[in-house]
Amino acid sequence: MRSLIRGERRWEISPLPEENLVNQIITSLSCVRPFAVLLAQRGAEQWRRLIDPDVDLLHSPFLLSGMNEAVARVIAAKDKKEKIYIHGDFDADGLTGSAVLYLGLLPLFPTGTIKVDVGDRGHGHGLSRRFVQHAIGEGFSLVITVDCGISDVEAVATLKDSGIDTIITDHHLPADEIPPALAVIDAHQEGDPYPNRHLAGVGVAFKLISALYERLNRPAPYELLDLVALGTIADLVPLAEGSEIENRALVRKGFSLITRAEGSSLGLQVLAKRLSINVKRISARDIGYFIAPKLNAANRAGDPKVAFLLLTTKDRNRAEYLTEILLDYNRDREIAQRDLIAQAEEQLATNGAHPRDDGIVVLSGKHWNEGILGLAASSLADRYHVPAIVISQGSRVSRASCRSVEGFDMAECLNAHSDLLIRYGGHKMAAGFSLENDRLDELRERLLQYMAQQPIRTGSGIETIDAEVAAREIDIRFYTNLRSLSPYGPGNPSPLLLLRDCLFEEMTFVGAGRQHLKGRLVQNGVSLPFIAFRMANHIDLFEDGPMCVVFRAGFDDWRGSVQVDVVDLVACE
Repeated sequence: MRSLIRGERRWEISPLPEENLVNQIITSLSCVRPFAVLLAQRGAEQWRRLIDPDVDLLHSPFLLSGMNEAVARVIAAKDKKEKIYIHGDFDADGLTGSAVLYLGLLPLFPTGTIKVDVGDRGHGHGLSRRFVQHAIGEGFSLVITVDCGISDVEAVATLKDSGIDTIITDHHLPADEIPPALAVIDAHQEGDPYPNRHLAGVGVAFKLISALYERLNRPAPYELLDLVALGTIADLVPLAEGSEIENRALVRKGFSLITRAEGSSLGLQVLAKRLSINVKRISARDIGYFIAPKLNAANRAGDPKVAFLLLTTKDRNRAEYLTEILLDYNRDREIAQRDLIAQAEEQLATNGAHPRDDGIVVLSGKHWNEGILGLAASSLADRYHVPAIVISQGSRVSRASCRSVEGFDMAECLNAHSDLLIRYGGHKMAAGFSLENDRLDELRERLLQYMAQQPIRTGSGIETIDAEVAAREIDIRFYTNLRSLSPYGPGNPSPLLLLRDCLFEEMTFVGAGRQHLKGRLVQNGVSLPFIAFRMANHIDLFEDGPMCVVFRAGFDDWRGSVQVDVVDLVACE
Protein backbone atom coordinates (compact mmCIF):
# COMPACT_ATOMS: atom_id res chain seq x y z
CA MET A 1 0.00 0.00 0.00
CA ARG A 2 1.39 3.36 -1.03
CA SER A 3 1.50 6.35 1.31
CA LEU A 4 -0.40 9.42 0.15
CA ILE A 5 1.19 11.73 2.73
CA ARG A 6 4.80 10.62 2.24
CA GLY A 7 5.26 9.34 -1.28
CA GLU A 8 8.39 7.29 -0.50
CA ARG A 9 6.79 5.25 2.27
CA ARG A 10 5.01 1.98 1.63
CA TRP A 11 3.01 -0.15 4.03
CA GLU A 12 2.47 -3.88 4.41
CA ILE A 13 0.18 -5.77 6.82
CA SER A 14 1.62 -8.39 9.17
CA PRO A 15 0.45 -11.94 8.45
CA LEU A 16 -2.16 -13.25 10.84
CA PRO A 17 -0.87 -15.48 13.68
CA GLU A 18 -2.13 -19.00 14.33
CA GLU A 19 -5.85 -19.04 15.04
CA ASN A 20 -5.51 -21.46 17.95
CA LEU A 21 -3.18 -19.08 19.80
CA VAL A 22 -5.48 -16.11 19.15
CA ASN A 23 -8.47 -18.02 20.56
CA GLN A 24 -6.44 -19.15 23.58
CA ILE A 25 -5.60 -15.54 24.41
CA ILE A 26 -9.21 -14.38 23.95
CA THR A 27 -10.45 -17.13 26.28
CA SER A 28 -7.73 -16.53 28.89
CA LEU A 29 -7.96 -12.72 29.04
CA SER A 30 -11.57 -12.09 27.91
CA CYS A 31 -10.08 -9.49 25.57
CA VAL A 32 -11.22 -8.29 22.16
CA ARG A 33 -9.99 -10.14 19.11
CA PRO A 34 -7.76 -7.40 17.60
CA PHE A 35 -5.84 -7.20 20.86
CA ALA A 36 -5.43 -10.99 20.98
CA VAL A 37 -3.99 -10.85 17.45
CA LEU A 38 -1.43 -8.25 18.56
CA LEU A 39 -0.39 -10.29 21.59
CA ALA A 40 -0.06 -13.45 19.50
CA GLN A 41 2.12 -11.62 16.96
CA ARG A 42 4.45 -10.09 19.54
CA GLY A 43 4.64 -12.55 22.34
CA ALA A 44 3.92 -16.03 21.02
CA GLU A 45 4.34 -18.10 24.19
CA GLN A 46 5.57 -15.03 26.13
CA TRP A 47 2.32 -13.11 25.80
CA ARG A 48 1.42 -13.30 29.49
CA ARG A 49 4.70 -11.60 30.45
CA LEU A 50 4.10 -8.92 27.84
CA ILE A 51 0.92 -7.70 29.49
CA ASP A 52 2.11 -8.02 33.08
CA PRO A 53 5.85 -7.33 33.44
CA ASP A 54 6.61 -6.65 37.09
CA VAL A 55 9.60 -5.79 39.25
CA ASP A 56 9.74 -9.52 40.06
CA LEU A 57 11.23 -9.87 36.57
CA LEU A 58 14.21 -7.65 37.40
CA HIS A 59 17.58 -9.36 37.38
CA SER A 60 19.88 -9.29 40.39
CA PRO A 61 22.24 -6.30 40.09
CA PHE A 62 25.07 -8.50 41.33
CA LEU A 63 25.01 -10.35 37.99
CA LEU A 64 26.77 -7.30 36.51
CA SER A 65 30.53 -7.63 36.41
CA GLY A 66 32.22 -5.19 38.78
CA MET A 67 29.16 -4.72 40.98
CA ASN A 68 30.58 -6.41 44.07
CA GLU A 69 33.73 -4.28 43.92
CA ALA A 70 31.72 -1.10 43.35
CA VAL A 71 29.35 -1.72 46.26
CA ALA A 72 32.21 -2.56 48.62
CA ARG A 73 33.99 0.69 47.67
CA VAL A 74 30.88 2.85 48.17
CA ILE A 75 30.23 1.26 51.57
CA ALA A 76 33.85 1.96 52.53
CA ALA A 77 33.37 5.59 51.47
CA LYS A 78 30.20 5.73 53.57
CA ASP A 79 31.92 4.34 56.64
CA LYS A 80 34.85 6.75 56.29
CA LYS A 81 32.62 9.73 55.33
CA GLU A 82 34.60 10.28 52.13
CA LYS A 83 33.66 12.81 49.46
CA ILE A 84 32.08 11.41 46.26
CA TYR A 85 32.08 13.18 42.91
CA ILE A 86 29.38 12.04 40.47
CA HIS A 87 29.92 12.77 36.78
CA GLY A 88 26.95 12.21 34.47
CA ASP A 89 26.42 12.85 30.80
CA PHE A 90 24.38 15.92 29.90
CA ASP A 91 21.56 14.27 27.94
CA ALA A 92 18.26 13.05 29.45
CA ASP A 93 19.67 9.59 30.16
CA GLY A 94 22.74 10.96 31.94
CA LEU A 95 20.71 13.60 33.78
CA THR A 96 18.18 11.10 35.12
CA GLY A 97 20.95 8.61 35.93
CA SER A 98 22.86 11.27 37.86
CA ALA A 99 19.67 12.15 39.71
CA VAL A 100 19.06 8.48 40.58
CA LEU A 101 22.61 8.06 41.89
CA TYR A 102 22.52 11.35 43.82
CA LEU A 103 19.10 10.73 45.41
CA GLY A 104 20.06 7.15 46.20
CA LEU A 105 23.33 8.12 47.93
CA LEU A 106 21.97 11.22 49.68
CA PRO A 107 20.48 9.40 52.73
CA LEU A 108 23.74 7.49 53.27
CA PHE A 109 26.28 10.34 53.35
CA PRO A 110 26.74 13.50 55.44
CA THR A 111 25.52 16.77 53.97
CA GLY A 112 28.00 18.33 51.55
CA THR A 113 29.99 15.17 50.77
CA ILE A 114 28.32 14.43 47.39
CA LYS A 115 28.93 16.67 44.39
CA VAL A 116 27.43 16.27 40.92
CA ASP A 117 28.76 17.44 37.55
CA VAL A 118 26.67 16.82 34.44
CA GLY A 119 29.14 18.39 32.02
CA ASP A 120 28.20 20.46 29.00
CA ARG A 121 28.61 20.38 25.24
CA GLY A 122 31.49 22.83 25.38
CA HIS A 123 33.64 20.22 27.13
CA GLY A 124 32.13 17.26 25.25
CA HIS A 125 30.88 13.87 26.41
CA GLY A 126 32.72 11.92 29.08
CA LEU A 127 35.30 12.95 31.67
CA SER A 128 36.71 16.28 30.55
CA ARG A 129 40.10 17.65 31.57
CA ARG A 130 38.27 20.34 33.56
CA PHE A 131 36.38 17.73 35.57
CA VAL A 132 39.54 15.73 36.31
CA GLN A 133 41.31 18.88 37.52
CA HIS A 134 38.38 19.75 39.79
CA ALA A 135 38.23 16.22 41.24
CA ILE A 136 41.95 16.35 42.07
CA GLY A 137 41.99 19.95 43.27
CA GLU A 138 38.94 19.62 45.52
CA GLY A 139 40.22 16.54 47.31
CA PHE A 140 37.75 13.89 46.19
CA SER A 141 38.67 10.26 46.83
CA LEU A 142 35.97 8.55 44.74
CA VAL A 143 34.47 9.37 41.32
CA ILE A 144 31.38 7.59 39.96
CA THR A 145 30.40 8.07 36.32
CA VAL A 146 26.89 7.81 34.89
CA ASP A 147 26.16 7.11 31.22
CA CYS A 148 29.80 7.74 30.35
CA GLY A 149 33.36 6.76 31.20
CA ILE A 150 33.78 3.52 29.27
CA SER A 151 35.99 5.32 26.70
CA ASP A 152 37.84 7.62 29.12
CA VAL A 153 41.07 5.66 29.51
CA GLU A 154 43.38 8.66 29.89
CA ALA A 155 41.13 10.57 32.28
CA VAL A 156 40.60 7.57 34.57
CA ALA A 157 44.34 6.85 34.54
CA THR A 158 45.04 10.43 35.62
CA LEU A 159 42.55 10.12 38.46
CA LYS A 160 44.12 6.83 39.52
CA ASP A 161 47.62 8.32 39.51
CA SER A 162 46.30 11.07 41.80
CA GLY A 163 44.93 8.55 44.29
CA ILE A 164 41.29 8.82 43.23
CA ASP A 165 39.28 5.62 42.68
CA THR A 166 36.77 5.55 39.81
CA ILE A 167 33.61 3.48 39.45
CA ILE A 168 32.31 3.52 35.87
CA THR A 169 28.61 2.93 35.24
CA ASP A 170 27.88 3.06 31.52
CA HIS A 171 25.92 1.32 28.79
CA HIS A 172 27.88 2.26 25.71
CA LEU A 173 30.07 -0.16 23.78
CA PRO A 174 33.59 -0.48 25.18
CA ALA A 175 36.60 0.20 23.00
CA ASP A 176 39.54 -2.22 22.84
CA GLU A 177 41.09 -0.73 25.98
CA ILE A 178 39.07 -0.60 29.21
CA PRO A 179 39.83 2.32 31.56
CA PRO A 180 41.84 1.38 34.70
CA ALA A 181 38.93 1.98 37.05
CA LEU A 182 38.41 0.27 40.39
CA ALA A 183 35.15 -1.14 38.96
CA VAL A 184 33.57 -1.02 35.51
CA ILE A 185 29.84 -1.75 35.32
CA ASP A 186 28.68 -2.08 31.72
CA ALA A 187 26.77 -5.10 30.42
CA HIS A 188 28.50 -4.72 27.04
CA GLN A 189 31.84 -5.84 28.44
CA GLU A 190 33.06 -9.07 26.93
CA GLY A 191 31.94 -12.04 29.00
CA ASP A 192 29.57 -10.05 31.21
CA PRO A 193 26.82 -12.47 32.35
CA TYR A 194 24.07 -9.89 32.81
CA PRO A 195 21.00 -11.02 30.77
CA ASN A 196 19.84 -7.54 29.70
CA ARG A 197 22.34 -5.92 27.35
CA HIS A 198 20.13 -2.90 26.77
CA LEU A 199 19.96 -1.12 30.12
CA ALA A 200 20.06 2.64 29.63
CA GLY A 201 22.66 4.62 31.56
CA VAL A 202 20.00 5.45 34.16
CA GLY A 203 19.22 1.74 34.43
CA VAL A 204 22.85 0.92 35.25
CA ALA A 205 22.91 3.69 37.88
CA PHE A 206 19.73 2.25 39.40
CA LYS A 207 21.33 -1.20 39.53
CA LEU A 208 24.25 0.21 41.52
CA ILE A 209 21.92 1.85 44.05
CA SER A 210 19.79 -1.32 44.21
CA ALA A 211 22.84 -3.47 44.92
CA LEU A 212 24.07 -1.00 47.54
CA TYR A 213 20.70 -0.96 49.32
CA GLU A 214 20.48 -4.74 49.19
CA ARG A 215 23.92 -5.11 50.75
CA LEU A 216 22.98 -2.57 53.47
CA ASN A 217 19.65 -4.37 54.13
CA ARG A 218 17.64 -1.33 53.09
CA PRO A 219 14.31 -1.61 51.18
CA ALA A 220 14.66 -1.69 47.39
CA PRO A 221 14.69 1.91 46.05
CA TYR A 222 11.72 1.46 43.72
CA GLU A 223 10.65 5.09 44.28
CA LEU A 224 13.51 6.04 41.91
CA LEU A 225 11.90 4.19 39.01
CA ASP A 226 10.04 7.31 37.84
CA LEU A 227 13.42 8.71 36.81
CA VAL A 228 14.54 5.34 35.44
CA ALA A 229 11.43 5.24 33.22
CA LEU A 230 12.08 8.78 31.97
CA GLY A 231 15.72 8.15 31.07
CA THR A 232 15.07 4.73 29.55
CA ILE A 233 12.37 6.05 27.21
CA ALA A 234 14.39 9.16 26.33
CA ASP A 235 17.46 7.15 25.34
CA LEU A 236 15.53 4.89 22.92
CA VAL A 237 16.97 1.64 24.27
CA PRO A 238 14.90 -1.49 23.47
CA LEU A 239 12.13 -2.12 25.98
CA ALA A 240 11.95 -5.74 24.93
CA GLU A 241 14.05 -8.13 22.92
CA GLY A 242 12.66 -11.62 22.61
CA SER A 243 11.94 -12.89 26.12
CA GLU A 244 14.12 -10.19 27.72
CA ILE A 245 11.71 -7.51 29.00
CA GLU A 246 13.48 -6.06 32.04
CA ASN A 247 13.51 -2.53 30.60
CA ARG A 248 9.78 -2.71 30.03
CA ALA A 249 9.23 -3.84 33.62
CA LEU A 250 11.33 -0.90 34.86
CA VAL A 251 9.39 1.60 32.75
CA ARG A 252 5.99 0.13 33.60
CA LYS A 253 6.68 0.37 37.33
CA GLY A 254 8.02 3.89 36.83
CA PHE A 255 4.88 4.95 35.00
CA SER A 256 2.80 3.50 37.83
CA LEU A 257 4.67 5.75 40.29
CA ILE A 258 4.20 8.81 38.08
CA THR A 259 0.44 8.25 37.76
CA ARG A 260 0.13 8.10 41.56
CA ALA A 261 2.58 10.98 42.20
CA GLU A 262 4.64 8.61 44.35
CA GLY A 263 7.97 8.82 42.51
CA SER A 264 11.16 10.47 43.71
CA SER A 265 11.04 13.52 41.43
CA LEU A 266 8.76 16.42 42.33
CA GLY A 267 10.29 18.32 39.40
CA LEU A 268 9.09 15.72 36.92
CA GLN A 269 5.53 16.12 38.23
CA VAL A 270 5.75 19.93 38.02
CA LEU A 271 7.14 19.85 34.47
CA ALA A 272 4.45 17.41 33.32
CA LYS A 273 1.72 19.62 34.78
CA ARG A 274 3.19 22.72 33.14
CA LEU A 275 3.13 20.87 29.80
CA SER A 276 -0.55 19.92 30.35
CA ILE A 277 0.29 16.21 30.38
CA ASN A 278 -2.28 13.99 32.05
CA VAL A 279 -0.01 11.90 34.30
CA LYS A 280 -2.90 9.54 35.03
CA ARG A 281 -2.36 8.25 31.50
CA ILE A 282 1.35 8.94 31.07
CA SER A 283 2.76 7.38 27.91
CA ALA A 284 6.08 6.88 26.20
CA ARG A 285 4.97 9.51 23.69
CA ASP A 286 4.53 12.05 26.51
CA ILE A 287 8.10 11.33 27.61
CA GLY A 288 9.69 11.16 24.18
CA TYR A 289 7.94 14.09 22.51
CA PHE A 290 7.30 16.52 25.34
CA ILE A 291 9.20 15.92 28.59
CA ALA A 292 12.62 14.63 27.44
CA PRO A 293 13.09 17.37 24.79
CA LYS A 294 12.59 20.01 27.50
CA LEU A 295 15.30 18.40 29.64
CA ASN A 296 17.61 18.09 26.64
CA ALA A 297 16.98 21.74 25.73
CA ALA A 298 19.14 22.62 28.72
CA ASN A 299 22.20 21.04 27.13
CA ARG A 300 21.36 22.31 23.66
CA ALA A 301 20.62 25.95 24.45
CA GLY A 302 21.55 26.55 28.08
CA ASP A 303 22.96 24.94 31.23
CA PRO A 304 22.20 21.22 31.76
CA LYS A 305 22.62 21.64 35.52
CA VAL A 306 19.21 23.35 35.48
CA ALA A 307 17.58 20.10 34.34
CA PHE A 308 19.43 18.10 37.00
CA LEU A 309 18.36 20.54 39.72
CA LEU A 310 14.75 20.30 38.54
CA LEU A 311 14.79 16.50 38.74
CA THR A 312 16.21 16.49 42.27
CA THR A 313 14.64 19.47 44.05
CA LYS A 314 12.13 18.90 46.85
CA ASP A 315 10.87 22.50 46.81
CA ARG A 316 7.79 23.13 44.64
CA ASN A 317 8.44 26.85 44.14
CA ARG A 318 11.99 26.10 43.01
CA ALA A 319 10.70 23.37 40.68
CA GLU A 320 8.28 25.81 39.06
CA TYR A 321 11.04 28.40 38.65
CA LEU A 322 13.45 25.87 37.08
CA THR A 323 10.67 24.61 34.78
CA GLU A 324 10.21 28.10 33.35
CA ILE A 325 13.95 28.36 32.67
CA LEU A 326 13.82 25.03 30.80
CA LEU A 327 10.89 26.23 28.68
CA ASP A 328 12.84 29.38 27.79
CA TYR A 329 15.77 27.17 26.74
CA ASN A 330 13.39 25.06 24.68
CA ARG A 331 12.08 28.06 22.73
CA ASP A 332 15.66 28.96 21.80
CA ARG A 333 16.29 25.33 20.84
CA GLU A 334 13.26 25.25 18.53
CA ILE A 335 14.48 28.31 16.62
CA ALA A 336 17.98 26.87 16.20
CA GLN A 337 16.59 23.48 15.18
CA ARG A 338 14.40 24.89 12.42
CA ASP A 339 17.34 26.88 11.05
CA LEU A 340 19.73 23.91 10.99
CA ILE A 341 17.24 21.52 9.40
CA ALA A 342 16.52 24.10 6.70
CA GLN A 343 20.26 24.36 5.96
CA ALA A 344 20.57 20.57 5.86
CA GLU A 345 17.66 20.20 3.45
CA GLU A 346 19.10 22.94 1.23
CA GLN A 347 22.44 21.11 1.15
CA LEU A 348 20.71 17.86 0.22
CA ALA A 349 18.85 19.56 -2.63
CA THR A 350 22.12 21.07 -3.88
CA ASN A 351 23.96 17.73 -3.77
CA GLY A 352 21.49 16.21 -6.19
CA ALA A 353 21.84 12.55 -5.12
CA HIS A 354 18.88 11.07 -3.28
CA PRO A 355 19.64 9.70 0.21
CA ARG A 356 17.97 6.41 -0.67
CA ASP A 357 20.47 5.92 -3.51
CA ASP A 358 23.42 6.25 -1.12
CA GLY A 359 21.72 4.46 1.75
CA ILE A 360 22.90 7.16 4.18
CA VAL A 361 22.79 10.91 4.77
CA VAL A 362 26.11 12.59 5.60
CA LEU A 363 25.94 16.38 5.87
CA SER A 364 28.33 18.93 7.32
CA GLY A 365 28.46 22.68 7.84
CA LYS A 366 30.83 25.15 9.41
CA HIS A 367 30.09 25.86 13.06
CA TRP A 368 26.65 24.27 13.01
CA ASN A 369 25.08 24.33 16.47
CA GLU A 370 26.38 21.16 18.11
CA GLY A 371 23.45 21.02 20.49
CA ILE A 372 21.02 20.54 17.60
CA LEU A 373 22.96 18.03 15.47
CA GLY A 374 21.20 14.99 16.94
CA LEU A 375 17.76 16.48 16.38
CA ALA A 376 18.59 17.27 12.76
CA ALA A 377 19.99 13.77 12.22
CA SER A 378 16.87 12.23 13.76
CA SER A 379 14.62 14.32 11.52
CA LEU A 380 16.55 13.31 8.39
CA ALA A 381 16.63 9.62 9.33
CA ASP A 382 12.88 9.66 9.90
CA ARG A 383 12.17 11.45 6.64
CA TYR A 384 14.40 9.40 4.33
CA HIS A 385 14.41 6.05 6.22
CA VAL A 386 18.21 5.84 6.12
CA PRO A 387 20.92 6.45 8.75
CA ALA A 388 21.83 10.12 9.08
CA ILE A 389 25.06 11.77 10.20
CA VAL A 390 25.14 15.54 10.73
CA ILE A 391 28.54 17.15 11.31
CA SER A 392 29.61 20.53 12.66
CA GLN A 393 32.99 21.66 11.31
CA GLY A 394 35.00 23.57 13.88
CA SER A 395 38.21 25.45 13.25
CA ARG A 396 40.25 22.22 13.44
CA VAL A 397 37.99 19.42 14.67
CA SER A 398 34.55 18.35 13.49
CA ARG A 399 31.91 16.84 15.77
CA ALA A 400 28.98 14.72 14.65
CA SER A 401 25.72 13.21 15.84
CA CYS A 402 24.38 10.05 14.22
CA ARG A 403 20.91 8.53 14.17
CA SER A 404 20.07 5.15 12.71
CA VAL A 405 17.07 3.23 11.39
CA GLU A 406 15.82 -0.24 12.26
CA GLY A 407 18.20 -2.92 11.00
CA PHE A 408 21.36 -0.80 10.91
CA ASP A 409 23.91 -0.74 13.75
CA MET A 410 25.39 2.75 13.94
CA ALA A 411 27.87 1.84 16.69
CA GLU A 412 29.23 -1.02 14.57
CA CYS A 413 29.53 1.34 11.61
CA LEU A 414 31.60 3.84 13.60
CA ASN A 415 33.77 1.07 15.00
CA ALA A 416 34.58 0.02 11.43
CA HIS A 417 35.92 3.54 10.80
CA SER A 418 37.53 4.14 14.18
CA ASP A 419 40.97 4.63 12.62
CA LEU A 420 39.73 7.97 11.26
CA LEU A 421 38.10 9.17 14.47
CA ILE A 422 39.52 11.01 17.46
CA ARG A 423 36.71 9.82 19.69
CA TYR A 424 33.42 8.00 19.21
CA GLY A 425 30.70 6.24 21.17
CA GLY A 426 27.03 5.36 21.34
CA HIS A 427 24.80 2.43 20.54
CA LYS A 428 22.86 0.94 17.63
CA MET A 429 20.37 3.76 17.14
CA ALA A 430 22.29 6.84 18.28
CA ALA A 431 25.98 7.71 18.40
CA GLY A 432 28.48 10.51 18.01
CA PHE A 433 32.10 11.13 17.10
CA SER A 434 34.78 13.72 16.51
CA LEU A 435 37.51 13.80 13.87
CA GLU A 436 40.02 16.19 12.36
CA ASN A 437 38.62 18.33 9.56
CA ASP A 438 41.10 17.12 6.98
CA ARG A 439 39.79 13.55 7.35
CA LEU A 440 36.16 14.49 6.70
CA ASP A 441 36.16 13.81 2.95
CA GLU A 442 37.83 10.43 3.45
CA LEU A 443 35.26 9.47 6.08
CA ARG A 444 32.37 10.47 3.82
CA GLU A 445 33.75 8.39 0.95
CA ARG A 446 34.36 5.37 3.17
CA LEU A 447 30.88 5.59 4.63
CA LEU A 448 29.37 5.46 1.14
CA GLN A 449 31.52 2.42 0.33
CA TYR A 450 30.49 0.81 3.63
CA MET A 451 26.79 1.26 2.85
CA ALA A 452 27.27 -0.17 -0.63
CA GLN A 453 28.68 -3.34 0.92
CA GLN A 454 25.79 -3.92 3.31
CA PRO A 455 24.00 -7.19 2.46
CA ILE A 456 20.60 -5.62 3.08
CA ARG A 457 20.25 -1.99 2.16
CA THR A 458 18.51 0.10 4.79
CA GLY A 459 15.82 2.61 4.05
CA SER A 460 13.47 0.48 1.95
CA GLY A 461 10.64 2.75 3.07
CA ILE A 462 8.46 -0.30 3.83
CA GLU A 463 6.77 -0.21 7.22
CA THR A 464 4.53 -2.75 8.86
CA ILE A 465 0.91 -2.44 9.97
CA ASP A 466 0.11 -4.75 12.86
CA ALA A 467 -3.51 -5.51 12.01
CA GLU A 468 -6.62 -4.39 10.18
CA VAL A 469 -9.60 -3.45 12.34
CA ALA A 470 -13.11 -2.12 11.87
CA ALA A 471 -14.36 1.15 13.34
CA ARG A 472 -16.97 -0.74 15.39
CA GLU A 473 -14.12 -2.56 17.20
CA ILE A 474 -12.46 0.66 18.38
CA ASP A 475 -13.98 1.30 21.76
CA ILE A 476 -12.92 1.85 25.37
CA ARG A 477 -12.51 -1.89 25.93
CA PHE A 478 -10.09 -2.17 22.99
CA TYR A 479 -8.20 0.93 24.17
CA THR A 480 -7.94 -0.47 27.70
CA ASN A 481 -6.60 -3.73 26.30
CA LEU A 482 -3.97 -1.81 24.32
CA ARG A 483 -2.91 0.15 27.42
CA SER A 484 -1.98 -3.14 29.07
CA LEU A 485 0.59 -3.69 26.31
CA SER A 486 2.26 -0.33 27.03
CA PRO A 487 4.71 1.27 27.63
CA TYR A 488 5.75 1.44 24.02
CA GLY A 489 9.17 2.02 22.55
CA PRO A 490 11.94 0.20 20.65
CA GLY A 491 11.33 -3.53 20.88
CA ASN A 492 7.68 -2.91 21.78
CA PRO A 493 6.34 -0.32 19.34
CA SER A 494 2.92 1.26 19.63
CA PRO A 495 0.55 -0.83 17.47
CA LEU A 496 -0.16 0.49 14.00
CA LEU A 497 -3.63 -0.37 12.72
CA LEU A 498 -5.52 -0.05 9.44
CA LEU A 499 -9.04 1.18 8.72
CA ARG A 500 -10.30 0.81 5.14
CA ASP A 501 -12.65 3.07 3.18
CA CYS A 502 -13.14 5.97 5.58
CA LEU A 503 -14.73 9.37 5.10
CA PHE A 504 -13.86 12.48 7.13
CA GLU A 505 -16.33 15.03 8.47
CA GLU A 506 -16.47 18.16 10.64
CA MET A 507 -12.80 18.93 10.01
CA THR A 508 -11.16 21.92 11.69
CA PHE A 509 -7.60 23.24 11.98
CA VAL A 510 -6.15 23.15 15.49
CA GLY A 511 -2.87 23.68 17.32
CA ALA A 512 -0.14 26.29 17.09
CA GLY A 513 -0.07 27.62 13.55
CA ARG A 514 -3.24 25.61 12.80
CA GLN A 515 -1.04 22.75 11.59
CA HIS A 516 -3.17 19.83 12.84
CA LEU A 517 -6.49 18.46 11.57
CA LYS A 518 -9.28 17.40 13.91
CA GLY A 519 -12.71 16.00 13.09
CA ARG A 520 -14.68 12.78 12.76
CA LEU A 521 -13.93 9.62 10.78
CA VAL A 522 -16.80 7.50 9.43
CA GLN A 523 -16.67 3.85 8.31
CA ASN A 524 -19.85 1.89 7.51
CA GLY A 525 -21.97 4.28 9.54
CA VAL A 526 -19.72 4.17 12.63
CA SER A 527 -18.25 7.56 13.58
CA LEU A 528 -15.07 8.17 15.64
CA PRO A 529 -13.16 11.35 16.54
CA PHE A 530 -9.76 11.69 14.86
CA ILE A 531 -6.66 13.86 15.11
CA ALA A 532 -4.04 14.15 12.35
CA PHE A 533 -0.92 15.87 13.66
CA ARG A 534 0.93 18.16 11.24
CA MET A 535 -1.33 17.18 8.33
CA ALA A 536 -3.37 20.37 7.90
CA ASN A 537 -1.68 21.05 4.55
CA HIS A 538 -3.01 17.68 3.29
CA ILE A 539 -6.67 18.50 3.92
CA ASP A 540 -7.42 17.98 0.22
CA LEU A 541 -6.60 14.27 0.61
CA PHE A 542 -8.95 13.97 3.58
CA GLU A 543 -11.70 15.55 1.49
CA ASP A 544 -11.05 13.36 -1.58
CA GLY A 545 -13.49 10.48 -1.11
CA PRO A 546 -13.02 7.23 0.85
CA MET A 547 -9.49 6.72 2.18
CA CYS A 548 -7.65 3.95 3.98
CA VAL A 549 -6.11 5.11 7.26
CA VAL A 550 -3.03 3.94 9.15
CA PHE A 551 -3.50 4.98 12.77
CA ARG A 552 -2.81 4.43 16.43
CA ALA A 553 -5.57 4.24 19.01
CA GLY A 554 -5.47 7.35 21.18
CA PHE A 555 -7.61 9.03 23.79
CA ASP A 556 -9.31 12.43 23.69
CA ASP A 557 -9.12 13.76 27.26
CA TRP A 558 -11.48 16.62 26.45
CA ARG A 559 -14.27 14.35 25.20
CA GLY A 560 -13.33 11.38 27.38
CA SER A 561 -13.41 9.00 24.43
CA VAL A 562 -11.16 6.85 22.27
CA GLN A 563 -9.94 8.57 19.11
CA VAL A 564 -8.07 7.72 15.92
CA ASP A 565 -4.55 9.21 15.83
CA VAL A 566 -3.89 9.32 12.08
CA VAL A 567 -0.36 8.32 11.03
CA ASP A 568 -0.89 8.16 7.25
CA LEU A 569 -3.44 7.99 4.48
CA VAL A 570 -2.80 5.16 2.04
CA ALA A 571 -3.97 3.97 -1.32
CA CYS A 572 -5.29 0.49 -0.50
CA GLU A 573 -4.53 -2.18 -3.06
